[in-house]
Amino acid sequence: MKSLLHWTAAAASLVGLFLTVRPPSQPLSAWQTFFLAIIVIIFVGAALSDIQNERKKSAKKYKSISEINKYMYEMLKNSGACEICSRDASWISEGPIYSLLMNKSKKNELTFLVHKKTNEVKALEDAGAEVIEYGELGFDPITRFTIVNSGNHAYSYVAIGKKKPNEPHTIEELDASHPTYSMATDLIRSVKIAHDNYKKK
Repeated sequence: MKSLLHWTAAAASLVGLFLTVRPPSQPLSAWQTFFLAIIVIIFVGAALSDIQNERKKSAKKYKSISEINKYMYEMLKNSGACEICSRDASWISEGPIYSLLMNKSKKNELTFLVHKKTNEVKALEDAGAEVIEYGELGFDPITRFTIVNSGNHAYSYVAIGKKKPNEPHTIEELDASHPTYSMATDLIRSVKIAHDNYKKK
C-alpha cells in the first residue's frame, strides 16, 4: 500500500509537470509521443516492480499447519545453506520436507538450533547437519526463525514466524539490510559459541 501511494503521488506530479510544460491545446509530434510512451512504460514497470517487492516482504498469513509446511518447503527447496531456530522441529516430519532437509544435511547446508533433539533431528545430524541443542544451556528463545541462503549476503534473508492467540500464523521475510536480520545472525553465532564453550567444560 505504501509503494502504491508513493507511485500514485509521483504519477500525479509527473502529469502536472507535463501539462504545465506542454498544454493540452498543443498537439504532440510523433517523436514526442514516442518519447512520452517510453517514459510511461518505464514508469509503470518500475512502479509494478516496487509494489511486487513490497508484497513479497509483507507478512504472510497461514491458517493451517499444512499451509505453513508448504511455505517452508517452497522457501527451502531452491535455497543454499540454511540456519533454522526451532523448538522441537515437529514440522519437519510432515510431507516431503524431511527428505529435502536430509538432502541439505548430506550437502552440509543445514544448521539446526533446537531445544532438544528428536529422532528426526538426530538422523539429520548423522547425515551431516550441524545441530545445536540450546536447551542444555538453559536458553529458550521465544522467536522462531530461518535464515535462508546463509553466508550469501546478497541473497540471504530471515523468515520470522509469529503466532498470536486466535489469529493466523504470520511469517515475515526480511533481507540482509534489515536490522532484524543482523540480530538473528548474531543470536545464532552467540548460541553456537555458548554451546561450544559448554561442551568444552
